[in-house]
Amino acid sequence: MNQSFSLLQNSQFVMGRGSIAFLGQLKPKRAAVVYDGGVIGEQWQQKITASIARGGGECRFVADIRREPTFDDIEKAVETLRIFEPDLIIAIGGGSVMDTAKALWLFYEHSEMTFEKAFIPYGLPPTTGLAQLVAIPTTSGTGSETTSAAVFTNEKTNMKHLMLDNRLIPTYAILDADLTDTLPDHIAAFTGLDALTHALEAAVCKVTPPMVVSLAMSSALDLLENLPLSAGKEVSVSKKSAAREICHNAASLAGLAITNSCAGLAHGLDQPGPYFNLPHGLVCGVLLPFTTAFHSPHPAYVNISKRLGYSGDDQALCQQLVDHLWQFISDLGMKNSFKDLGVDEKAYFNKLPKFIESSERAVATKLSPKIPSYQEAEKIFSDSYYGYKPNKLFAD
Repeated sequence: MNQSFSLLQNSQFVMGRGSIAFLGQLKPKRAAVVYDGGVIGEQWQQKITASIARGGGECRFVADIRREPTFDDIEKAVETLRIFEPDLIIAIGGGSVMDTAKALWLFYEHSEMTFEKAFIPYGLPPTTGLAQLVAIPTTSGTGSETTSAAVFTNEKTNMKHLMLDNRLIPTYAILDADLTDTLPDHIAAFTGLDALTHALEAAVCKVTPPMVVSLAMSSALDLLENLPLSAGKEVSVSKKSAAREICHNAASLAGLAITNSCAGLAHGLDQPGPYFNLPHGLVCGVLLPFTTAFHSPHPAYVNISKRLGYSGDDQALCQQLVDHLWQFISDLGMKNSFKDLGVDEKAYFNKLPKFIESSERAVATKLSPKIPSYQEAEKIFSDSYYGYKPNKLFAD
């Protein structure tokens, strides 16, 4: 008899405003902090230091990461860790900070580890217990605090490389929404759209277990309902604060969902972002209505559309979800096309074959419910450049 089962891989969540104080309960002897000094100022540094001190430990800020991490960043910081010998590594910041901390955790615990070995998918050794990793996100988008992935740039070749293994999932994820209150509205919108894309893609991924589909849909609905308040201009302080906390939790649920499934087609087609230096969430926002239309009709989309209050047959429900996403992105004050984002037409279409070639190799594309042909990918890229609203769903 064939049996099929799956494990829910996740960090231990610590939730609620003020939850950063949980650090003291871990009682580390030495805590090493990886952070973004542009976001985590003296006040937050003092809070972290005080929390560790209350548990009787010493705290040291070892790596200030303000951009996408490089191999060189890792090599320099891991030497500091080996001298300090922490039993707790704290990552507080955005995705780049948490990616850096994951790599430091790996290389600190395994001194024999090489970059070549580290980039073998699902080939990492188990943790030795030398240190625990605590991830504290300051944005509500990447979900890196609970994911098994970390991205790095080889500064010599400018090539990106991916570490992928469930053993990179942080021990704890502290979701303290106090850290999001000073986030600029446009950053809240960009990161929120990244999280929404994670949620909608995990809900339809070919390998998503049923429980994870439920998590993904719940996250998507929370973000659809609350991101306009979280990133809105004319919103009261109390409503914005409540919405920021909901979005913060929902983004982590979306990260949990893709960790237990995979990102999808919008991520597979996201090459225009790094090439034209566009924020990742902004690219997700442009592509999402098109990729949703391409995968429609889909039972998860039908369910989400119904929960948003729409009615009709499956085709009508999915079309209404696509329309809802189009208007949702516009209402956030964002553009619906690469052309309106100022991307040069000639440069964009000259790179189109390379974009399509890269998307065909992406695991996110391969695990989507439907894989586009070259012509279908070309149409998605073309329509998303000009902003031709998808008023007719792709045929099966």
